[in-house]
Amino acid sequence: MIKQSWKNIMGIGILGFATMKYYAPFFGFSGFTKYMMLLSLLMSTIMIVTSFRKYNLIHLLLLGIFGIQFLLSKNITMVYTYYLCLALFTVDFRFIMKWFIIINAILFSIFMITNVLGINPTEYLEGRNDFGFGNPNTAFISMFIIWSSFFYYIFYSEKKIDYILLISMIFLMYTQTMTRTGLLTAVMTLLAFFILKSVDVRKKYFKIFTTAFPVLMTLFSLVITLFFSENYLINKILSHRPVYWRAYLLHPSKGINLVGYPPIIRDILFTQRMPLDSGYIWSLYSLGIITFLILLFLICYTLYNLCKENKKDQIMLMVSILIYCFAESIMLDLTTNIGIVLIIYGISKMKVKSFETIILSRKKLKSGRFED
Repeated sequence: MIKQSWKNIMGIGILGFATMKYYAPFFGFSGFTKYMMLLSLLMSTIMIVTSFRKYNLIHLLLLGIFGIQFLLSKNITMVYTYYLCLALFTVDFRFIMKWFIIINAILFSIFMITNVLGINPTEYLEGRNDFGFGNPNTAFISMFIIWSSFFYYIFYSEKKIDYILLISMIFLMYTQTMTRTGLLTAVMTLLAFFILKSVDVRKKYFKIFTTAFPVLMTLFSLVITLFFSENYLINKILSHRPVYWRAYLLHPSKGINLVGYPPIIRDILFTQRMPLDSGYIWSLYSLGIITFLILLFLICYTLYNLCKENKKDQIMLMVSILIYCFAESIMLDLTTNIGIVLIIYGISKMKVKSFETIILSRKKLKSGRFED
């Protein structure tokens, strides 16, 4: 067995490689992403094997289902993210979040320095600063990853300087990138913060609404896609996203199916001018109906348990990302959605005994027989 201190170090390593995998293309090292992936998988395997007793049968069953989805669709995204989450489940979540913030802040700062030095120069798209990321929205997302995680970390803080820093980060980034969806997400996250601070999420109606939130967001996205994709006002507000959502889901030969498609489907069928900027629609399209519904259930079940235990900081972290997922495809990547680690916690709350409990029960049974 590996000591917890070593698991913590490997957890930091997994976060580091996953985050570097996200940043590698921006630094011009796209060829290294596969090595980052392999190293994170190797470290995750060590942690999972040495902590096998912490899991239950559902954990492994879902790993098998996501593995089959990968074999059928050649889309490794879900099984890879889930595998890393299984490993990080063995480490304290607050510890994970602290190092997630540190690693992202370091890499983001380094990239900003390369932007200032002209190594990754700024390109202005209709007056919007992309900070060298190639897209102003991507620049905002990279900042939002840190922002939402830091917000989780200081949720119970009484220091005004923490909240001044949060608002300043959003204000400065928005004035440069002019990302409306990012600003709206930040405002709604702040609203969610004030609501969570003032209510008891363990009460019936708040618990029902919070649990159903991912489903409501999915249905909202689908209704817009199917019935309002040609509405001028909605397309203007959402930068023509509904038009593209419909083009993907209702494609005549490669529309939505049960098992999904490989990530390169965008490059094969569509162009960069037709992005699928929606965590819900892209996840449904790329993962397929079966895997998406499983993921949706896991998120809802996790939120339900967090409400029962009054863990408002973790609820806000998940909700902030779920809000942003409406207009950005950030649901399936560990770096853009660190809250997805909590679904492993949610599964552990299901009424299924962990392997550790089963082993201890058998030991007690054997010792009882021996005494008789």
